[in-house]
Amino acid sequence: MNSKNIQPSSVEPFPVQTRSSIVTDELAKLTSALREVCPFDAVITFHFDGKLHLHIDVRSLESVMGIEAVLPTLGAGSFHDIQRGPTPHQPFFHRVSAIVDR
Repeated sequence: MNSKNIQPSSVEPFPVQTRSSIVTDELAKLTSALREVCPFDAVITFHFDGKLHLHIDVRSLESVMGIEAVLPTLGAGSFHDIQRGPTPHQPFFHRVSAIVDR
């Protein structure tokens, strides 16, 4: 081999991609605040369809009334349009739903 044809290697590593966790962190904060005021067995879920919706499923109507009373005071008024209704496919649960503005 001719040493004149060998070129020094200049391979650079791919840039490290950092993952943004802004949305996950915000949802974790909301969930943590909600866990403090909900019964231990409450099921807290979110869904997004252009607006962020909160659903809290609980077993007793007393829990529903307590959540409805405290929800407007959490997160500097982040929860509004609070409604109650049945939990789909869970006949022994009651659902409190709200729109989340964050």
